[in-house]
Order: sequence, then C-alpha cells, then structure tokens
Amino acid sequence: MKKYKYISFIGGILAVLCYLVFALLAFSRYPMPYSPMKNWLSDLGSVELNPDGAIFYNIGIISTALFLIVFFLGLSVWKIEDNKAQIIMLRLTQAFGILGSFCMMMSAIYPINLYTIHSFWSTSLYVLLSTAFIFSAAALRYHQRVPRWLLILGVSTAMMVILTSIFPIAYVLEWITLLLFLSYVSFVSFETKRQ
Repeated sequence: MKKYKYISFIGGILAVLCYLVFALLAFSRYPMPYSPMKNWLSDLGSVELNPDGAIFYNIGIISTALFLIVFFLGLSVWKIEDNKAQIIMLRLTQAFGILGSFCMMMSAIYPINLYTIHSFWSTSLYVLLSTAFIFSAAALRYHQRVPRWLLILGVSTAMMVILTSIFPIAYVLEWITLLLFLSYVSFVSFETKRQ
C-alpha cells in the first residue's frame, strides 16, 4: 500500500501542473481579450476562437485527465481494512473520479466549437468529479489526521458545481470551481504523501 501514496501524490501534482502549464500556453496564443467575466475556460480549446493555441489546451486537458486517473487509483492508500462503509466510499470515489476523468478527455477530443457534444462531456465531467469529491470527503473523514478544512474544501468544490448549474451563464463561477478543484487535488495529494 505504501507505493500508492506516491502514485496518488505524483498523479495529482502532475495533473495540476499539466493543466496550468498547457492552459497558460493556450492563453498566450489567444488572439482576443480573455477574462473570467466573459470567457469559458474551454474557449482556450476552441479551434475557431484560438486557432494557434487550442491544440495546447486540448492536449493539456487529455494529459490532466490521464494523471487524474493515476491520482484516483492511488487513493487506495486511504483504505481502512475493517471498515466496510469507508471502503465502499473510497471505491465510489475512485469509480466516479475515473469516469469523470474519462469525460474530461472526451471534452477535449470534442472541444467547445463542437458545442452540443462538448457540453454533454463537460457537464458529465463536472457532475462525476464533484460526486467523487463528495465521496472522497466522506471516505477521508474516517482518518483523524486529515484536516477538517480539507473535507470542507472537497464538499465546497462539489457545491460550486450546483451553483454553476443554477447560474449557467456566470463564467466566473466556472473559474472559481476550477480553482477549488485544483486546490483540492493538490492538498489531497500532499495529504496522501504524508499518510
């Protein structure tokens, strides 16, 4: 089980770094003004809006999703052998996380310029990953050494998805959700390494 903590740590940190680096590369080639007040994050991956930078964003999304699969698989280190409820929640975390990561890949394969299919995969990834975060917070609460603020961050990230569905044209909510998402994956990765 010891090897899992390093697998999850490396997968999580690389997922966050990968997203940030490739998003910045795509942003540096975005030909128009770009801001959280009038742009979706996926606009960086639009071949029509960002012809020179879309490839970077979409490669970054696919790579991030692959590293997230590694991150979720590595969470097995948190398993408590004699606690059936905790094991079920941990397995649900992994299942929803891996499915959400797959949807993330699909959202890059079908970028935002293919709006209808992109919206399906994008919505699916948010729902599945937020569900994974709720189950992860439920699974991690059994560990006394896990800080309570980290559990609150996981649930808050999931709750932001609900807000974005209530206010679907509030671009800034998507940006806040992403910031919480990246923060949660980073902090869980470091906690897993410490475990």
